[in-house]
Amino acid sequence: MAADPMRRVYIHVGLQSFVESSGGLFIAGFLVSQGFSNGMALAAFAGTLLARFALRGLVLPLAWRAGLRTVVLAGVLVRVVSFLLLPLVPGVGPVPAAGMLALFILVTGLGSVLYWTGWHSFVSALADSDRGGRQVSIQQATTAVVGIVAPLVGGVLVDRAGPMIGFGTIALVQLAAVLPLIGAPNPHVAREAMLDHQLTAFARRLYLSEGFHAGCATVIWNLALFVTLGQHFDAFGGAIAVAGVAAAAGSLLIGHLIDGGRPLHSLALAYGAAILALVAKALAFATPLAAVGATALGALVTPMAATAMLAPLYAMARASSCTLRFNMATEGGWDLGCSLACLIAAGLLEAGAGFRLPILLGLIAVVAIWRMLALWYGRQGVTA
Repeated sequence: MAADPMRRVYIHVGLQSFVESSGGLFIAGFLVSQGFSNGMALAAFAGTLLARFALRGLVLPLAWRAGLRTVVLAGVLVRVVSFLLLPLVPGVGPVPAAGMLALFILVTGLGSVLYWTGWHSFVSALADSDRGGRQVSIQQATTAVVGIVAPLVGGVLVDRAGPMIGFGTIALVQLAAVLPLIGAPNPHVAREAMLDHQLTAFARRLYLSEGFHAGCATVIWNLALFVTLGQHFDAFGGAIAVAGVAAAAGSLLIGHLIDGGRPLHSLALAYGAAILALVAKALAFATPLAAVGATALGALVTPMAATAMLAPLYAMARASSCTLRFNMATEGGWDLGCSLACLIAAGLLEAGAGFRLPILLGLIAVVAIWRMLALWYGRQGVTA
């Protein structure tokens, strides 16, 4: 294994991306296939995010004692259990069924908060300030390339081999994601640190907006696509795989612009495209061919927008006195934003509305993110 810790990060990202693209994307669709209504499936997904928000306070004591890498690895292992539990969640039914769903939501929330809070703090601590944009964009490119193959594999597995074998295989890949991080640095977390409250509040609002955008553009859209394609996992996975080609094509450009001193250009490109993608999805969701095309456009935009947002967020985290505390204090905004989008959509769908309005609500968040990041770069003296 190479000495550069970021290379370990990139290998891990490849495996983790396979898990997210072959398993994580299918959760809401699987619940619908089990008999949940579209609104109920989105509400259950929101429950996993709210559980993550509620459990975030468990991360810091573990990080004190064991370090950030250990937090990440613990999150990976709990997520293995989560994927093994998913096929056991029955359809809508009596109290025991609700109990299994509640257990899945709790375990998923715990694994997610350990993994993602630890992960963003871990990467923030390892990243190079001068090459932060490029390093984030390489991670996004890795995610995009894996996203060409993983959804198709996951869809075929779940559809043809069944949920037990499909999600069991995904759990094994999740377990394998531990291997690249064994021997990686284990950044220390100080027992006491003071955060910049103004910067923390700003980052929390940024995460809140991005969470709402992700809820509309990804979670709600993926369920709409699954329904439009006849609730077939292999067709859904194939559509996401085709879209992965577009994602891979655009994932490196934004990081180059950020590191090249042109972050405002990257914002215009990323979030201008994000607006177009949301409008395209809102117009296309009911027609299978058009929906696949809109998915491809959205996949092109996703790594661009993620890089444009994560590069400054990682810079803010490095500028704070403790990357873990910064991420604990701010990432909860993403959970609240995404769960809010899902719950609003759930209410609208249960009331008889279609997917169009919940998707378009993401435009509010995109404009807010663009404005906040432009303001932040302006405070850094960036004019291009």
